[in-house]
Amino acid sequence: MKLSALLQDVTTKDVYAYDPDITNVTSDSSKIRRSGLFVCIKGAKCDGHNFARRAVDRGAVAVICERDIGIKNSVIVPDSRKAYAEICSRFYGCAHKKLKMIGVTGTNGKTTTSYLIKKMLEASGYKTGLIGTVNVIIGKEKYPADLTTPDPADLHRYLMLMNIAGCDACVMEVSSQALAQQRVHGIQFDCSVFTNLSAEHLDYHKTMQDYAEAKSVLFRMSKVSVINNDADYASVMKKSAAGRLLTYGIDSDSDFRADKVRLSPDGVSYRLLHSGEESYISFDSLGIFSVYNSLAAMTASEAVGLNRERSVRALARFDGISGRMERIENSFGINIIIDYAHTPDSLENAAKTLKTVYGGKLLTVFGCGGDRDKEKRPLMGKVACENSDFVFITSDNPRTENPDEIINDIVQGIETKNYYKITDRKLAIKSALYSAKCGDTVLIAGKGHEKYQISGTQKIYFNEREIIRKILEDKARF
Repeated sequence: MKLSALLQDVTTKDVYAYDPDITNVTSDSSKIRRSGLFVCIKGAKCDGHNFARRAVDRGAVAVICERDIGIKNSVIVPDSRKAYAEICSRFYGCAHKKLKMIGVTGTNGKTTTSYLIKKMLEASGYKTGLIGTVNVIIGKEKYPADLTTPDPADLHRYLMLMNIAGCDACVMEVSSQALAQQRVHGIQFDCSVFTNLSAEHLDYHKTMQDYAEAKSVLFRMSKVSVINNDADYASVMKKSAAGRLLTYGIDSDSDFRADKVRLSPDGVSYRLLHSGEESYISFDSLGIFSVYNSLAAMTASEAVGLNRERSVRALARFDGISGRMERIENSFGINIIIDYAHTPDSLENAAKTLKTVYGGKLLTVFGCGGDRDKEKRPLMGKVACENSDFVFITSDNPRTENPDEIINDIVQGIETKNYYKITDRKLAIKSALYSAKCGDTVLIAGKGHEKYQISGTQKIYFNEREIIRKILEDKARF
């Protein structure tokens, strides 16, 4: 594709006379190929402008930048992040325009809500792709996900592959960082969903208001905005809604409201009320947050015109998601749950839910990730110990931090003595399972679907399901 065609929607600061053929687009100089276009992105840790010369040496025939860097065949733009998104969209055939686009944002619940909407779309006959935290799904193919919302080049390539696979719709999780970094710039969403907002990513956004404002950008890009009316900062999202606005909730007066809510060890059920009509919902997932996730999906399904009865049936047949309140069967009568809970709010919700539906003692295993928001560590220690009978504080993904120092940060928020510090996560899981008796519950929180542990810059294979199975096999011998 000609450079001029790629820059058709891009505002440029200068006039360029050259028009080479472009065969690949990237902001990563190590991924540039012959006849490539390199886009200089200035990040928090490094500036892509410093790698432009390397990209040219590797085969880039043109460079997009925000300032004069003394390189021939460079085009200066006011905002290279926006330009990158616009260029990638055009390079991959503006694939998003051929799909019904549904975005889901919020601190917690994005993944479950996205999968539920996908299930409902498919029940109404749509072939649907998905982009999110767990993986990317295109037809029958699944790809590993590195970021909740990919880099624009990866994102638009996935959308093009959805076109090729015959998909009619795409459901995608949209993170606050992606919105702040313009990764989805230029995409108009048919429907966007807000689940909730609680303390997370404050190492990046600094304040909750900044975090909320970053999330709210999605609703300026949407034909229909679906907002959790019970959530903190719902007003910020509603204020940004550029198109039609629909609300859902339990406690507040909303367009779609759940009442007669019942929580049990088998899942949740409730009556859905909308415009004088009612539907009875049954969803095989634990906790009040499961009510909100399913309610969000039902509201979104109505927003895009799906058949309500089919959506209700799809919800009832939902099989769950790896690492989201995932129950591990065993012969010891222990309720073993793996959950992705990695924020104070999600950990508290998970612990309270399990105490309510199962009874017995709750033993919680959790840690906090390294090189991430340190402010939440003592908060997570506090909510874990206040809502569990006993807690095993351990390592999560320490990355480049010392895991013992992360654990010490967690302990700063604890005023009780119902915890052990066990740095080795496998040993912490074993200690919890050996401590549990029939009728007790073990919550293993933080990693969810992940099958690795990040230590330093290396990903080490770490599958909690396999670890649990081996521990229980050993336990059965005694």
